[in-house]
Amino acid sequence: MSTREYLLDVARSKLGDYRKKSPEVIAIWSDVLSPKLGAAAIAAYAKSDADWCGAFTLHCLREAKLLDEHWQIGSGYVLRVLGAKAAVKVPKPGDIGIIQRWPGAKSDAWHHYLVAEWNGPNDWQSIDGNSPGCAVKKHDTVLPTTTFYSIDALLKPMPEAGFSRDGEYAVGGIQDKKE
Repeated sequence: MSTREYLLDVARSKLGDYRKKSPEVIAIWSDVLSPKLGAAAIAAYAKSDADWCGAFTLHCLREAKLLDEHWQIGSGYVLRVLGAKAAVKVPKPGDIGIIQRWPGAKSDAWHHYLVAEWNGPNDWQSIDGNSPGCAVKKHDTVLPTTTFYSIDALLKPMPEAGFSRDGEYAVGGIQDKKE
């Protein structure tokens, strides 16, 4: 199983119809907000009416052990962690999509989701938190205010042969020297 597939398995394990202030959403916010905020501030924010779609994507990335960053209230995490250069026109499964503004909306929305499947701009799926629950959505278009961000920078390189021991790659069959 690839790391991207594992990330999507983590996200799929969280599918369900839960809303703002539900125990599941409070747990997501409690995971992604910095402990430096303090327990009372985290609990208050988690129980607020804050949209949690971005917190959902970060929570999945954290649970899949792809990063250990926290959500910054007011700015999120995507640009700080991935950077603007991570924007791609053709996303891969596990990449993050952000819709800046819904058609007809008077203000920005900044809706976050994970790309679940990409067969082209007229046939793709996403896993969305805060929609109003957590659901897989099928899409037949890409809104013009959508930006996709690649998670490639978060993926650890895998050796073609051998195995990994304590973060260093070794070749199978060669014994460690005893000193």
